[in-house]
Amino acid sequence: MKKIVFMALVAIFTLGFTLEAQDNTRNRRDNRQDARSGMRWSATERAENMEKQLGLTPEEKAKVQALFEEQDAKRAEQVAEQRAKRDEAMKERTVNREEMRALREKEVTENDAQLETIIGKEKMDQWKKYRADRQKEMRDSRPVGRRGGGPR
Repeated sequence: MKKIVFMALVAIFTLGFTLEAQDNTRNRRDNRQDARSGMRWSATERAENMEKQLGLTPEEKAKVQALFEEQDAKRAEQVAEQRAKRDEAMKERTVNREEMRALREKEVTENDAQLETIIGKEKMDQWKKYRADRQKEMRDSRPVGRRGGGPR
């Protein structure tokens, strides 16, 4: 009987600590998301905080606030530039991918034509069927969640 009570108490404490740990990580995650989603202090709020913490004069506070506003404007400009660069890189990547795909298709066609002259049309048709079956097997065996995976 004592063993059962002891085991029950251990289970309750273990479960309690587990639930507490899960709650803490959720709160930290929510706080990080708030910080990323625009919950940052404005230049005015930061200057007011510095005024309160350091006892700034109104002139110092105005200069600090102007500096913070200038820094925020620069940062916003840098973020916009980075987003534009990223968008441009994605467009270039798509174009490059299409160019490489077209080049590969051209090479495959040329190689197939050369092979056909060597092995003949009948064997070439068999080879193309075999190759298509292998490609299908490879696509079907890929994990679903993998990048670029799945049948095309």
